Amino acid sequence: MNSAHESDPLHGCSPATLCVHAGYRPGPASEGVVAGIERSTTFQQNPASYAAIRAGRGPEVPIYARYGHPTGAVLERRIAALEGTPGSVAFSSGSAALHAALRAALSVTRPVTRPGAGAVAHARQLYGGSLDLLQQSLAGQGTTLRAFDVGDLDDLERVLAAGDVGVVLCESVSNPTLVVADLPAIAERCRAQGATLIVDATFSTPIAQRAAAQGADLVMHSATKYLGGHSDVTAGVVSGNAEWTARVWELRKLYGGCLDPQAAFLLDRGLKTLALRMRAHAEGATRLAAFLESHAAVERVHYPGLQGHPSHDTASRLLSLPGGVVAFELGAGDEALPRFLARLRLALDAPSLGGVETLVSLPTVMSHAKLSEAQRREADMGPGLVRVSVGIEDPDDVIADFERALAGLSG
Repeated sequence: MNSAHESDPLHGCSPATLCVHAGYRPGPASEGVVAGIERSTTFQQNPASYAAIRAGRGPEVPIYARYGHPTGAVLERRIAALEGTPGSVAFSSGSAALHAALRAALSVTRPVTRPGAGAVAHARQLYGGSLDLLQQSLAGQGTTLRAFDVGDLDDLERVLAAGDVGVVLCESVSNPTLVVADLPAIAERCRAQGATLIVDATFSTPIAQRAAAQGADLVMHSATKYLGGHSDVTAGVVSGNAEWTARVWELRKLYGGCLDPQAAFLLDRGLKTLALRMRAHAEGATRLAAFLESHAAVERVHYPGLQGHPSHDTASRLLSLPGGVVAFELGAGDEALPRFLARLRLALDAPSLGGVETLVSLPTVMSHAKLSEAQRREADMGPGLVRVSVGIEDPDDVIADFERALAGLSG
């Protein structure tokens, strides 16, 4: 866990510059332009490190790799600078990061909240793995879960009115139908009830949106996706103020979910091109979404960059980029999906997202397979749903691939 201070010479620089330079600068202790990989699992202590530990600043000194390590410290400083938060804590996966964030938030009862407020309110529009985590790790151990429509502030107010909600969880941009959360409005309602707001900002990234600046108490990412960006590292991260990240760091130490130095190095390398990649992803996704919207075989397109999307106005107000994920529904329904997938030649039929290559996935079979038909309807997931993570290939080539795959599939 490390901090980004306003005294940093990079303070005020654009996100693209922070991607490259934040977190590490060559100096007398290390002349390399790129920060190295520290593989040691244990570190020699000295009077200064003992003094830091006694003062409660243990996260700031190398002690033992499960607590943290120098390679991870560089990564955490870079992410904190990008998020505009005092600290960040890196994890071995996005699920580990979300679990720690939820546990940290549930361990706190705010003064405004009634004693015993331990329920978690979550958006219905949520990644299936996150719903699974809530059901098995929290509800399975006695925590009450309350669902709300992330696009309906009145519905959120109804849930918060129960008075027992201590934590609210939503995605900045929902998976897979891309509903954009009105974070400032959601945060305002959470503060009024003393609830902690956790935002999964995986789809937006700090390039398109700084969720903490828009009211999130804790911001988490599945860094496996856009932050890493090359489909070759599994990681997660949680960012927030010093108090929150200290709690999250303690839980990482307890549960043992620290990111390996090699993975931390790969993730840090990926971050350096994040701003460039997100612009390319958004350009390709915008063009593909427009193509799909005009195609006779497509019933509906989910993309906040389109004027007809329910979240278009919210996205225009809160996001600097509309993102790199597009979802659409085939007019011929689920039965046409195998034919569509078999005809693709460039895009890969594979789960996950955020890599440089274009990937397609069937949410009802993969990420949201455990949802019932009723839950899918509540999350606005229609028949024939395809999620596309648009890569950084030439958009013309991607569109040509989809045009070929959609030929003859009109419903």
